[in-house]
Amino acid sequence: MSFLATPAFAFAGVTFLAAAFRGVTGFGYSLIAALGLGLLPSAQVGIPFLLGADLVLTALLLLDRRGIAVDWWVLRPLLAAGLAGAACGGPLAVGLDETTARLVVTVAVLGAAGVALVRRPPAWLADRRLGIAVAFLVGGLISAFAVGGPLISAWLLASGADRGRLKGALAVFFGAADILGLAGRGLLGAIEPGVWDLVLLYGMPTLLGFGAGTRLSARLSAAAWRRLASGGLAGIAATGLVQAIVTLGRG
Repeated sequence: MSFLATPAFAFAGVTFLAAAFRGVTGFGYSLIAALGLGLLPSAQVGIPFLLGADLVLTALLLLDRRGIAVDWWVLRPLLAAGLAGAACGGPLAVGLDETTARLVVTVAVLGAAGVALVRRPPAWLADRRLGIAVAFLVGGLISAFAVGGPLISAWLLASGADRGRLKGALAVFFGAADILGLAGRGLLGAIEPGVWDLVLLYGMPTLLGFGAGTRLSARLSAAAWRRLASGGLAGIAATGLVQAIVTLGRG
């Protein structure tokens, strides 16, 4: 069988596209890449890979800093709530069996993508108390299943964050949740040796995709950026719906 027809090649394409989307929008890597977890031997091996890859992309975003701004007044309460959620989410996910883990990831992808499809979030979504609750939930989802980012993105958009401030806030938030999620899994002995095989196979396409997305983002106007972000998430939601139907049908 040709490598081009293998699940490994297919997931390389998925992680390339996911990283490119993250480079353009500042979010969405794990949400898109999680759609390809079925191509990997195990979701419990794949989730730590997604957390690690997302953390590396976050570091690259923050090191670049072009078009990135961090509003610490807005971010501090969200970060505290997100870290509390992450501390709870990781240990809960480690005890799940493979079938349940895949199903929960599918449902989380559907929910996050569906929320992100709201092009103009309602004003009530910008409530600060709601933002803290959403941050707690997203922290738990990221730590447990490496997905959920668009939920906090929707709150930031409703609060009036522009592209630079949204990218900066999400980079810090995701990075902190990724670190805590990986640390929790490490302490519980839930990071399997197979993760390093995934790093060797998919590290390069992930970095190449991120580089392509970052270059594209620099050339987009604010209006084009929003159209690309919402259009991409519409595709994710449609794919996630099909995946959920297939997963539930097999169950």
